[in-house]
Amino acid sequence: MRSRLSLTVQLALAFALVAGIAFAGVGTYLYKALTMQVVARDDAELLRKATRVRDELAEPFDSDAHRWREIARVVSGNDEYALRVQSVDGSLISEANFHGVAVPDVAPLDEGAALATDTIRAWRTPEGFQIRGVALLARPHGSGPPVKVTVSQVARSRFALMREYRWKLVWATLLGSLSVGLLGYAAVRAGMAPLRRIATGTRTVTFSSVALPIDPARLPVELKELAHALQQMIERLHESYYRLSQFSADLAHDFRTPLGNLLGQTQVALSAERSTDEYQALLASNVEEYERLSRMIENMLFLARADNARVAMHVVELDLASELGRVADYFGLLADAKQVSIRVQGAGKVFADTGLLRRALNNLVSNAVRYTPAGQEIVLTAQQVDGFVHIDVSNPGPGIAAEHLPKLFDRFFRCDPARANSGASSGIGLAIVKTIMDLHQGKVGVESRPAALTRFRLSFPLRGGAA
Repeated sequence: MRSRLSLTVQLALAFALVAGIAFAGVGTYLYKALTMQVVARDDAELLRKATRVRDELAEPFDSDAHRWREIARVVSGNDEYALRVQSVDGSLISEANFHGVAVPDVAPLDEGAALATDTIRAWRTPEGFQIRGVALLARPHGSGPPVKVTVSQVARSRFALMREYRWKLVWATLLGSLSVGLLGYAAVRAGMAPLRRIATGTRTVTFSSVALPIDPARLPVELKELAHALQQMIERLHESYYRLSQFSADLAHDFRTPLGNLLGQTQVALSAERSTDEYQALLASNVEEYERLSRMIENMLFLARADNARVAMHVVELDLASELGRVADYFGLLADAKQVSIRVQGAGKVFADTGLLRRALNNLVSNAVRYTPAGQEIVLTAQQVDGFVHIDVSNPGPGIAAEHLPKLFDRFFRCDPARANSGASSGIGLAIVKTIMDLHQGKVGVESRPAALTRFRLSFPLRGGAA
């Protein structure tokens, strides 16, 4: 599999590419500007020589030979310029053409016509050199017929100059891009040093030392937020790991109790001959332990399915008075055994999944029965406030310490670190309640004070939040 370039190399290449495009653009502009300037200078010189030739023709000379010799001196000293004088019938009168470049026959300007840049004609030689020239009619001094004068320039030196300049720009662009790329690589590598320190520090983090060994004050402003986010993530992972470890210990403890009971009772039964009644009692006791294990496994599977959105929801409109009364009747015998009463007040409608609503209420009422002192009362109420239907489960009892309230609905959390009464609770009942409320897009809350009233509240939207 092809390896990807590092971010530092990618940024360096990007810098080099951007610099190359910028240098190329500037170089193209400079090349065009210089070309236009050189062409304008050459055109001005060409027009000046053409004007001089016309002026020289108007001067009196003692002989034609002298005249043509003086006129030829206009282009002498620069072998790029050429001069050709022809009669009106096309016969050659005089010519000065160092390179012997063939100059096309073009229509001349009228006598006395103004010479300007737009009167210059351009063409190319077979070798690719540009020729610029101007043709005009001029009358020699006296009454003779006018002659056709063609003054032209072969831009050999300009072509060589611009070609050399063009290659210099190309090399300057390449070297400039390379320099920017190398400097960019060094700058980015230096800028990435804090990230490398973060990576190195993160590799040293363990669950026993959760602090990121990097001082945010020494980091650039842009990376401080990243360092804080990493620190918070590490703390969350550590907390989750700690809870998972605690849950594993609790789960092992909870499984060990019924399994130990099953194993111990069975070993005792097999140690000697037993009567039929004794075997039946053993099997009945084993069934209780199996049911306990089944409930624990079912609760864990429910949380796993909820995490993966695999819990089927069937939201319907339910009558709260009927549902709360059903829950009160279900726990009636257990409450009577503990000398606790359950009272239902309030009515209304709620949109919820029947099975999930009953499961949440059962978990809350079960806890309330477990912790309510004998002779006290559990109250189930329902009311509609602020767009929500609130169902409250209130009971007196030992209460919940304030430091435990924020974590009460976390999975695997127990207020009792010694796992007291673990045979009756696996520590995930309230987590299931919170999961059920999340599935309904509702909320769950708790208010409690030690040795006072504890109230759990389920808040459902007025309309079905899930379907």
